[in-house]
Amino acid sequence: MKTQNEAAIMTTQNVIRPPFEPLTFKRLYTKPDSQPRLSMSDYFVLFGLWLALFYVADPFMWRLDKIGLTKHIPLFLCLGGIMLANIGSWLFPPREKDAPKRRYWQVLNAALPLVLLGSWIVIGSWYTRKFGGTNNTFITVGLYMLVTVLVARLTMLSAARDRLIRAYLLGATLVGVFMTIRMLPLGWPQVNYHELEAMIIPLAVYFALRPGNRHWKALWTLFFLAAGLVFQKNTGFLVLVLTLGYIWIAEWRFRFRESVGFKFWTMLWVIVLVVAGLAAYGFLAYQRGEWLPSGNPQYRLLTYETAWNNFLESPIWGTSFTDAATKRFTAFQIMAARGILATHSDILDMAAQGGLIALLLWLWSYIRIGRLSIRHALRGRVTDDVHAAIHTFACMSLAGIIVYAFNPILLQPAKALLHWTQIGLLLGMTLYFARHYVEKPKAALRPLGQRLALVPYYKNRKNHGYQLANKA
Repeated sequence: MKTQNEAAIMTTQNVIRPPFEPLTFKRLYTKPDSQPRLSMSDYFVLFGLWLALFYVADPFMWRLDKIGLTKHIPLFLCLGGIMLANIGSWLFPPREKDAPKRRYWQVLNAALPLVLLGSWIVIGSWYTRKFGGTNNTFITVGLYMLVTVLVARLTMLSAARDRLIRAYLLGATLVGVFMTIRMLPLGWPQVNYHELEAMIIPLAVYFALRPGNRHWKALWTLFFLAAGLVFQKNTGFLVLVLTLGYIWIAEWRFRFRESVGFKFWTMLWVIVLVVAGLAAYGFLAYQRGEWLPSGNPQYRLLTYETAWNNFLESPIWGTSFTDAATKRFTAFQIMAARGILATHSDILDMAAQGGLIALLLWLWSYIRIGRLSIRHALRGRVTDDVHAAIHTFACMSLAGIIVYAFNPILLQPAKALLHWTQIGLLLGMTLYFARHYVEKPKAALRPLGQRLALVPYYKNRKNHGYQLANKA
C-alpha cells in the first residue's frame, strides 16, 4: 500500500518537467503540435505566391500584372524568402554533415537541363538588351524558369514544407472558386480567365485523392471538373480530359475494381455525360457557332507559321534567344496591344529561338523531373493530403504544357511564377522523399538475400522444397 507522501511525489513527477528545465505544469486535454511552424522565409514565399494569385484573379480589374512597377513584386517576395532560407541554413546548419551543400547539388543535378536552358535564355536576352537595343526580350522566360530550382531548394530546407504546400493550395482553391463563379453568366460582368486552366481544373486531383468526408470530396471534385466547361475554351476541354485521366490512373481505377457501388455510379455518370454531351453538341450546332469556344484561328495559324519558318532557318540553335519576344502583326489589323503580340505558343517560340537544342533541353527537363517524381513521390495509392498535393502539382505541371503550347503564358510574370513554382514544389518534395529514403539505416535497406538463406526442408512425405531461414 503506497503512503500518502509517495502518492503525492508520483503525482508531482507526472505534472512537473525533468530537472534543469522550467518547472511548469503540463497542459491538460491538449494535443501537442508535432508539425513545425512556418518560418519567416516560408511566409515571404507564401505571400509572394498569394500575391501572384491575386494578380491573376484581378478582382478589382487593376491589371497589376501588366504594370512595370508592380508585375515583378511577387517574384521579389519569393526571392527574399529564398535568400533568408539559404542564409539561415548556412548560419544555423542542421546536424547532418554538409547538409545545405548536399541539398544544393541535389537540386542542381535533378534540374540540370532546366538550369542550362534558363541560363541560355537569360544570357541571350541580356546580350540583346545590352548590345541590340531591344528591351522586349525573352528574359522573363529564363528568369522565372530558374525559379524552379530555388523553390525546390527552399522546399527541401523548410521544416514546415507540408504546411507550405497546404497553404498555397488553400489560396489556389479560394482563387479558383472565385474565378469559376465569376465566369458564370449570373448577371455580373463576365470575365474569362483564359490561360489559367492549368491552375484551376487540376485542383480536382487534390480533392479526389486527399482523405476526408467522401461527400465533400465528391462535391469539390465535381466543382473544379465543371470549371473545365465554364472556360468555354478548347484549352480548358483538353485540360479537363487530362485531369480526368490523371484521377483515373491515380485512384479511380483501384476503386473501380474494389467497389461495386463505385462501378455503378461510374457507369451511370458516363451514360449521363454522354447523353449531355450529345445534347450540348446538338444545341451548339443549332446555335451555328454562337456558343462555341472563342478565338482567332487565322491569327494563331499565321503566328505559328512565322515561328515555324524561323525554326527552319536555323534548326539547330535558332537565334540563341537574341530576337524580340513580340512583333508587330501586319497580316491584318488587330487593336489589342497596338498589334504588337507574341506567338501564341511558347513551345514554338522556344523552337524558333533555340532550335533543336532548346527543345531537347526542355523535353529532357520534364522527363528527368517526371522520372524522379514517379520513383520517389508518385508511386502507390494516396493515403494522406501531402501526397495528394504532390499529385496535384504533377497534374498542374502536365496541364501547363497544354496551356503554353497554345498560349504565351511564360512571358507573363505572374502566370509564369505560378507555373514554375508548382514544378519547383513537386521537385522539392520529390528530392526530400528521396533523401529521406536514402538516409535510412543500412540494415533497413539491405537486400533480402543478405539477411536470409535458403536451406532444405527435412524430407518427408509432404515437403520437398526449400524454406527461408535466418543466417547464423
